[in-house]
Amino acid sequence: MFINDEPQKQVLPILAKTAVTPTVEAQQRASSLLQLNPGQQVKAEIIANLPNSLYLARVAGEMYKLEIPLNVQPGETLEMTFLTADPRITFQILKPDAGSSVKLSSMGKFLADVVRNADSPQLVQGPLLDNPAQASGQLAARLKTALTQSGLFYESHLAHWAAGGLALQEILKEPQGKLSKVLRQAEEGSDAGDGANAEIADSRTLPFIREQLLLLNSGVHAWRGEAWPGQGMEITIKQGNDEQWEQGIEATLSLDLPRLGGVEAKLRFGAEGVSVEFVCDRPGSSELLKTESADLRSALLSHGLHLNKMAARDGEITK
Repeated sequence: MFINDEPQKQVLPILAKTAVTPTVEAQQRASSLLQLNPGQQVKAEIIANLPNSLYLARVAGEMYKLEIPLNVQPGETLEMTFLTADPRITFQILKPDAGSSVKLSSMGKFLADVVRNADSPQLVQGPLLDNPAQASGQLAARLKTALTQSGLFYESHLAHWAAGGLALQEILKEPQGKLSKVLRQAEEGSDAGDGANAEIADSRTLPFIREQLLLLNSGVHAWRGEAWPGQGMEITIKQGNDEQWEQGIEATLSLDLPRLGGVEAKLRFGAEGVSVEFVCDRPGSSELLKTESADLRSALLSHGLHLNKMAARDGEITK
């Protein structure tokens, strides 16, 4: 999991600590992390009792040493809700099969219901540019706005606003801000009253909570829209894998261009510059990109970026 914003990083552990029902922490991780979303329900099969209130249990096919604050026996099964994997894998107990009346806390139920039932927000937006002849700098600026004002980083932006680092008008441009009483009162010309007590959002923002939980768990931010009318574009952004290359940011851009056909560009940003790898689904397009690589290098330099490496090949796009 990749969580870079400190306020966001604290959300799920706080939920775990303040939950009414008992929580379970993994004392020892398996070789691979659980592929679970916050709020997802799982079963823990108790395999053996260990010293110091530890139990060996099988969860989602992996063996874990769990610290369980209940008296359970081998053969019993606990129903739990996955809360977080950072800094330690933590679950919240729903109820033991042995008949305990332990119930999920109201916050745990809320998160589980949001993950299961909330619709995905409509993140597809209008074209970023009016036509392809507009400067690339305008595309970059408008893509940045589309990504940052999607609503997925709303609480982080509220923290920046509270610290004096962001204007309130910028907050009100986001989906949650557009639903706030503050904006409605400003448009009506009425007194907003005590801003500290103003309700910022309503139930229509639940889909964004679902997407935020998924983003926290996957560490991948995706956007889909049009670069200009008729030109679709998809982009995913994630933190780089320092086991494969120098730590930085990795972005994958997917386009279907009139001349080149389908193109997937993987950009890896590091301290020394950017590396680009192209995959083209139309035979011969990769050779054309290699021929024009000098223009790409010059274009990047004009924006202060050094092209460390460029590779291009024909093949199947992975999207």
